[in-house]
Amino acid sequence: LRTCFDCTVQSFFMWNNIPVREDLKEIVKTVLGFTNVTAVQKSCIEHFVSFKDVIVQAPTGSGKTLAYVLPVLEILLKEKPEWKKSEIGAVILVPSQELAVQVEKVFSYFLNVTKLRTVIFSGKKNVKKDVKKFCKDGGNIIIATPGRLETLLNLNSENGDFNLKVQFKMVEVFVLDEADRLLELGFSKSLTKIMSHLPKTRRTGLFSATIPKNMAELIKIGMRNPMLIVIDGHKLLLSEEAMLEKPMENDQQTMSTPHGLKIYYSIVAPEAKLAVLRKFLLDHLNEKILIFFSTCRCVDYFGEFLKKIFKKKTKILTIHGKKQNGRQRIFNQFLKMKSGILVATDLMTRGIDVADIDWVVQFDPPRQASWFIHRCGRTARVERSGNALILLMPNEESYPEFLKKNQSVNLSELSLPCSTEDCDKMLEVLRERALSSREILEAGTKAFVSYIQSYSLDVVNVAHCYGLLKLPRMPELAGRDLSQFKRSSVNTSTIAYKDSKKEEKRLQLMEQRRKSNDNKQNSRQAKATGKGAKRKQKISGHQYTAEEVGEIEDDYKMVKKLKTGKISREDFDQHFASD
Repeated sequence: LRTCFDCTVQSFFMWNNIPVREDLKEIVKTVLGFTNVTAVQKSCIEHFVSFKDVIVQAPTGSGKTLAYVLPVLEILLKEKPEWKKSEIGAVILVPSQELAVQVEKVFSYFLNVTKLRTVIFSGKKNVKKDVKKFCKDGGNIIIATPGRLETLLNLNSENGDFNLKVQFKMVEVFVLDEADRLLELGFSKSLTKIMSHLPKTRRTGLFSATIPKNMAELIKIGMRNPMLIVIDGHKLLLSEEAMLEKPMENDQQTMSTPHGLKIYYSIVAPEAKLAVLRKFLLDHLNEKILIFFSTCRCVDYFGEFLKKIFKKKTKILTIHGKKQNGRQRIFNQFLKMKSGILVATDLMTRGIDVADIDWVVQFDPPRQASWFIHRCGRTARVERSGNALILLMPNEESYPEFLKKNQSVNLSELSLPCSTEDCDKMLEVLRERALSSREILEAGTKAFVSYIQSYSLDVVNVAHCYGLLKLPRMPELAGRDLSQFKRSSVNTSTIAYKDSKKEEKRLQLMEQRRKSNDNKQNSRQAKATGKGAKRKQKISGHQYTAEEVGEIEDDYKMVKKLKTGKISREDFDQHFASD
């Protein structure tokens, strides 16, 4: 039975009594500018360097990275003053390439003093390039994503220079950063396999904002009598059983928010959300803002629209998980900006440290309550202050109370009025853009389709928010009252792509579909003269003709083909986006 460290997240300490080398502490104070030690750093460093495994549960922005970087360096230098270039002393696993780069950057401040080398292994680079780089430059501290490291563990170079299974025998420290996120991404088996190749005598640090019940097996397999360190907004003093058993019985994990964070919500009609967002951004042009959307397609669609209307006012960048090429470049660009806007998906919610973000804006709620805090935690990091805002539709007005009970988070209401005239103007602008280019028309439709979820939505006004000229055919809309949708009189099939090759291909596909539909129509008309010709099917309280039922059946077949892999996602989207 062990006791946990008793402290508060608001408490700060001096570096004098922290058990790491003086030259490392001097870099922290003079180069990084951290004159105080945070609670998580003090408790973690003290236990980690004294041969104890640690489980650290702390809120976002509390200084967790430095809390393991310093012990890793201290432990390696105590073990051996000098390390050969290919001797691996530490392995750090992270959920993303972006976080790997940030962790390596923190280590880089100390490498001249320690003479240690770092290397990143992530899915972004070719496997052969990873092997070649390690054979050439080596790496005493590996920072990797689990999938790529597992792949490399199964490789051996022809000349024997690269064999991680052998080189892992010298590992002194193993760190899991954002451990709950690693499990969310499905890396459980990879983590178990990686740990099986590490020495039993290593020290292990597990860092996480939450300790969900599926982490119990990982802790049991990978750690030896670990110290549990819990940092919260109030004092905690818990035994091992009290902390590790409680989360296993309850999926509703609570976590504290950074001390300097103010969180607001605003109830906004769906058709007014974009107009409200535009006005909010105009009022904060000289600030650094991160905006979250739910899907990659929403980021692409609304990001391009915001770039258009703010072209000469402020810099706007977009980033999401599907943008593999140039993602790090975009992220680095946002890091250096004093003001500007980054439009992103939940790729940016975990472990990403960007200094001086003034506002985090959530255009809509995340799919999981815990993600809300991680989104907000991109601002008010360490000792800084920051603000967060979430735009909620009227049917989501109970969300703040839900967060209060589920995540122990208090939100303050912020009034952001929007006139009917402003809403109508925004819809007009969006539709004019859709009329000007088929690329924009389809981007809006695909973004809308990607957004619609199973929970109750004001579909009509959400469609107005996206500036749709017509509603797409999709199973999720079956049975809903769509009578208030303001459909454009324009025949959307006449809207052309700006890319001539894409337009030529589209016209060919349209002609093929027309011929196919003509054949189906002739077949249906032949059946219509037979028995049961006047029969109509009742679906969701609405009477459909045989022709309409045929269209729904076609749509259903497309869904089945997508699920069985007979068609691509692009073909599926083209079917539902076309007129």
